[in-house]
Amino acid sequence: MQLLHLISAMATLVASVQGTVFLGQSCKGSGYDCTDDFNSVAVCNGRQWVLSAQCGRACCVWPGGDPAPWCRC
Repeated sequence: MQLLHLISAMATLVASVQGTVFLGQSCKGSGYDCTDDFNSVAVCNGRQWVLSAQCGRACCVWPGGDPAPWCRC
């Protein structure tokens, strides 16, 4: 049972990450993404990626089709 849960979580992570960002990294426009350590959700403020949410014990995921990333794990 734990193995199935682990496989499901890993599949979600793989499906959710097409690229990650560093806080403070430059960006244009607006949008959300997971940070490089998968511990936070970042938002582009038009100039740079800034912290939107800290995931705590969870991790940032962005399954395909969802409008924005969120914390889960």
